[in-house]
Formats: sequence, C-alpha cells, structure tokens
Amino acid sequence: MDLKGKFKYIFFDADDTLWENEQYFRAAEEKFAALLSEYTTPEGVQQMLWEKQEDNIPLFGYGSKTYMIGMTDAAMELCGGMLPEKIYYGIKKIITELAFHELEIINDVRETLEALQGHYTLIVATKGDLTEQMGKFRISGLTQYFHHCEVLENKDEKNYRELIAKHDMKPEELLMIGNSVKSDIAPVVSIGGWAIHTPHDVVWVHEMMDMPESDRIIEVKGIKEVLDYLL
Repeated sequence: MDLKGKFKYIFFDADDTLWENEQYFRAAEEKFAALLSEYTTPEGVQQMLWEKQEDNIPLFGYGSKTYMIGMTDAAMELCGGMLPEKIYYGIKKIITELAFHELEIINDVRETLEALQGHYTLIVATKGDLTEQMGKFRISGLTQYFHHCEVLENKDEKNYRELIAKHDMKPEELLMIGNSVKSDIAPVVSIGGWAIHTPHDVVWVHEMMDMPESDRIIEVKGIKEVLDYLL
C-alpha cells in the first residue's frame, strides 16, 4: 500500500513506540511481588495491583503516579491495612527506581524520524500525566524532529476527534503510528483515520485487545518499515 503524499501530519505515540516504558513497570511489578511474597503469590500480587490500577485510572488518569498509588493501595490491603516498615521502605525504593530510570530510545527511531522530517509535519500524540510526559519528551533528544507534543487525557474516539478538529483535518487525513491497538489503532480507524501498528514485545494489560479488521491499518515488524509506505 502506497501512502506517499497522502498526509500532511503524522502523529506518533510515545511510550513503547519512541522510547521504552512498559519494561520498567514490569520490572517494578516483579520487585513488588517479591517484596510481598509472604502475603500471597506473585500472581496474587499482580492481580491486586491490576485491580487497584483499574480503580484509580478514572480518578487520577494515566501515568506513573497512578501506578504508585495503586501499588500502595494493593500493599495496604494485602498487609491488612498497616504497612510494616520493611514493606513501606521497599515500596519507596521501587517507586524511586521507577521514577528515575534512564529513558531508552527504541531501535531505528532516530533514523526513521530523520528520514520523515521535511516530508511531513511530525507530532507526538501521547496520553498520561502532562508534566511526566512532557518531561520525557524534553529529555528524549527527539524534540528537533517534532513540531510539538500533544498530551491527551485519553486516546479514544472523542479525543482523536478533538485532535483532528484542532489541526483542521478531516478524519481520513489522520495517520497515527503506535504500538497499542487499544489506544493508537482501533479508535483512529473507527473515526475514519489511518494507523500503522508498530508492535512491542511488552504490552500493558490495560492496552490489550484484538486487532480490528480494516483496510486502513498497516502492520509492520519495526518502526523503520513505515518508510516503505511513506517515502
């Protein structure tokens, strides 16, 4: 499928599309499960943490702050409402490591952006905590490739409609590139846009869903393959 010249703007997801993200949360989950191993199984800890995240996302939105609150809530429940000193300081250490990990750019991202720059206006479209996401964008070393970064409250049909209205676009002029079927692919094609799926080995359980059927979805093995369709 040849998409050359079809779009003025190309929107890129950020977490696990431009830079690594979910792998750090998985590592934190493993440490959290080990910390609470005397209270339940690793699967039990993960299930409790997942349930608390689901409860907290509507209240606090997406981002590591919500994850950290969920971790504390899960530990409180598993420990009977009172955190032992060992658990408290263990959680604090896990949260600190999660908050200050190094930002790792995914392979071939820079080369892909360099190739696209000048042919299209590139915009980051991510979701989560505004301060957190803009902070990652600023330290990523990728800002020179993008016109700007949009941080959305959520990535659903409503938010994508608002995004195209803001940029005076028609739905068919929207191209989203990202790793999440739930956030980057399905809502975009449902409003008439186009999407390129760049899969990642690690997927947050909240983002898991089956790929919808659409002739406006392109699936690639890695981000550099988008150049075959766009240049």
